[in-house]
Amino acid sequence: MEIIRFEKLNDQNIGVLAPTSPRYSIIIVNYNGGPVVLNCLESVFQHSTNFELILVDNNSSDRSHLQASIRFPQIVLVSNEQNLGFAKANNVALSRAQGRWIVLLNPDTIVTSNWLENLAYCGVASEIGIVGPKLVRLDGRTIDSAGLFFNPKTGLSFDRGSGVIDRGQFDTAEVVPSLSFACVAIKREVVEDIGSLDEKMILYFDDIDYCFRARVAGWSVLFCPSSLVLHARGGVTRGSIGRLQRRAVAYRLRIMLKCYSARNVIRYGLARVLRDFVSAVAGIKNNDFDYFLGYLLSPIWNLMNPPIIERKLVQSTRKVSDESLFELR
Repeated sequence: MEIIRFEKLNDQNIGVLAPTSPRYSIIIVNYNGGPVVLNCLESVFQHSTNFELILVDNNSSDRSHLQASIRFPQIVLVSNEQNLGFAKANNVALSRAQGRWIVLLNPDTIVTSNWLENLAYCGVASEIGIVGPKLVRLDGRTIDSAGLFFNPKTGLSFDRGSGVIDRGQFDTAEVVPSLSFACVAIKREVVEDIGSLDEKMILYFDDIDYCFRARVAGWSVLFCPSSLVLHARGGVTRGSIGRLQRRAVAYRLRIMLKCYSARNVIRYGLARVLRDFVSAVAGIKNNDFDYFLGYLLSPIWNLMNPPIIERKLVQSTRKVSDESLFELR
């Protein structure tokens, strides 16, 4: 039985701030990004100031990381010998980050004017720990995400406003349960407080998990519509999305096991297991083997990967009760 922990970072292993440290550390994880990641980098260098950019390459075969370092020699390039997944690759960059804001940015995004400054302005209050922009699809008019809603009783989530035309209905900054990590700005103090991303979550739900852990520790999560970022969604992972989504089914239960009080782990965790089995049966009835297998393996995977150390860390930072957290969804 293998247990992989997420570490609680401190000034010694997240990087010590120097007097000349940049305000923002922008981290981009790349895997065969091709021209997509180059376009993203172009927009960052066009619309950003006072930043460092750490490009973490997950063993790309298309040489896009090498093209990026030639075109933008000022980037810090970290080349992994294998594909570590989204969470672990970001954690590698966290150990090098020097900024007061840690900015996670997907390679299939295009940033716009003042995106960083507006995120920082929205997050000026001390209780706000994580800030995210309005994400709009590449047509510039369709909402991709205006924050993530999370149902704590079922573990189900959805992007607010996804697929609707932007008519200004999401132009108010507001506290939300979670944000899409296609683009997010995290205060350095949050990372030092609650630790890094959960490396067991290869892709998907890592954003919900991290935001929930921050909220447990008393930080607020804010949607900031004055910052606009275009997002292609799945722009460099299309070939493996189905498999990764099936695997991610198990992460809902993992969030509960780590973040909920013992009473609510029993109450909602058992209900989540029951839903997984019911969904597995539905997969059989519909002759959908992949659907069946994803839900069947969810409780089994969590049994084989119990977040014992991770739960201890989350609960050690607790400042807010489950009941208060559950009210916002």
